[in-house]
Amino acid sequence: MGFYSEHDDEMEDILYSVKCERIRQEELKKHGEFEFTCADAAMPLATKLAVLVEEVGEVARALCDDESVDRLRDELVQVAAVSVAWIQALDKQEC
Repeated sequence: MGFYSEHDDEMEDILYSVKCERIRQEELKKHGEFEFTCADAAMPLATKLAVLVEEVGEVARALCDDESVDRLRDELVQVAAVSVAWIQALDKQEC
C-alpha cells in the first residue's frame, strides 16, 4: 500500500539536510563547541527555547538582509534541526 507523491524526493532531500545538521550539532558538542544540544535532557527548557528563538531570529535576519535563498534555506534547516533535537529530548523523557 504505497502512496507516492512527486514531492517525496524533495522532502527526503530536506529531511536529509536536517539530519546532517543534527549530526553537525552533536559533533560540535563532542568537540567542545557546545556544552549541550537541545537533545540533552540536562539542558533547561528555557535555554532550549532561547536556542530555538535565536535560530528563528537568524531566519528573520536573512529575510531582512535580503540574503540568498541558500542562506535562508540553511537557517530554516537549523530551525528544524533544533526542533528535532528538542523532540529527541522529549522522547527520551517518555522512556
